[in-house]
Amino acid sequence: MACAAPLFAGAHPFSQSPCCHHRAQQLSTAARPFQPSPPSRVILVRWTPPPRGWSKVNFDGSVYNDGSGRASIGGVIRDSAGRVVLAFAEPTEHSTVGIVEALALIRGLQLAEELGLDRVVAEGDDLVLVQLLRGEETQTRIPAVMQEEIVGLLLCFPGRDVRHVYREGNQVAHTLCRQAYHGPGVWVGGRMPLPAAVWAKTEEDRHGVVHERTCGLR
Repeated sequence: MACAAPLFAGAHPFSQSPCCHHRAQQLSTAARPFQPSPPSRVILVRWTPPPRGWSKVNFDGSVYNDGSGRASIGGVIRDSAGRVVLAFAEPTEHSTVGIVEALALIRGLQLAEELGLDRVVAEGDDLVLVQLLRGEETQTRIPAVMQEEIVGLLLCFPGRDVRHVYREGNQVAHTLCRQAYHGPGVWVGGRMPLPAAVWAKTEEDRHGVVHERTCGLR
């Protein structure tokens, strides 16, 4: 059963993307008065390692809505030095994005538990899922039974946290989702080489490469 009290405290800031608009003279007389879009700003995003003694599970889900029925999950577990402990890329049953994202998190937590990890930060770019698990929002895109499964897995770790990261900071997991379509697998650090595209992204993260993201100012 899910806990009545929030598992985590604190909120994560998030800015909505600006909307497109047309010039005032292009609006019909029945349209609302012209209001300029808010200015935009560029923020810098990068993956950050977990604290010493912790591991971080980055997860992501991919869904194609082109009639192909393709969907996949991907994730990576790394230590405080940014070294890959384990990575996975697997096709999954086609469903909504919210459910596939949750499946990716479940798989990542299951593998972290199998590794015997004690303190885990789960990090993904699905803000709705992260806020739900942190008790910051009640809106959900997943069934209650799936939420309860995730909470039960989190409670297996004496130290646990769930964090949101922009997609630019979640590129390894995103690349693993793509990898699942042509070369799925589970890679255990030190035992087998990662696919080249995945390795390149892990090295960018490990060296602190910064990515730009344009956001709207409220």
